Amino acid sequence: MKQENVSGSDTEFRTYKFVIAGTYFKDKCFPSLNDYLHECGRNPLAGGRMKDKCMNVAIASIRKGLRGVKINPPIIIHYRFYEPIKGQKRDVMNIFSMADKVIEDALVKTKIIPDDNPKIVKNTTHEFFYDSQTRIEVEIEEVKE
Repeated sequence: MKQENVSGSDTEFRTYKFVIAGTYFKDKCFPSLNDYLHECGRNPLAGGRMKDKCMNVAIASIRKGLRGVKINPPIIIHYRFYEPIKGQKRDVMNIFSMADKVIEDALVKTKIIPDDNPKIVKNTTHEFFYDSQTRIEVEIEEVKE
């Protein structure tokens, strides 16, 4: 678990980080939204299996990186996607959409956050990089209301 305390002029908040590393869909970390929709169109059960597989990968990474953590909402989730160098053809919003859904659901399932509604998850940010090591770095920032 990586935790940092950050102090501003009159605020203090914490950030927590975990990484989902590896290739779990072809040569990428997670499938895109288009890949998921294609799978659902082919067979609704196959789409569900794809989402469950991605969620299990996210849950394992969360449990490894955030063992024993309880995060105080509201939060902002910062995503950094490291895609394969040859994968620069994938639409970034399709990459983000699927991963965001799966990771937020995994955070709820592992009880790191109580829910993923707008009162809890105030915002998300996402950045995209191209690297030889495919991964998604997730940073959760506690914020004051």
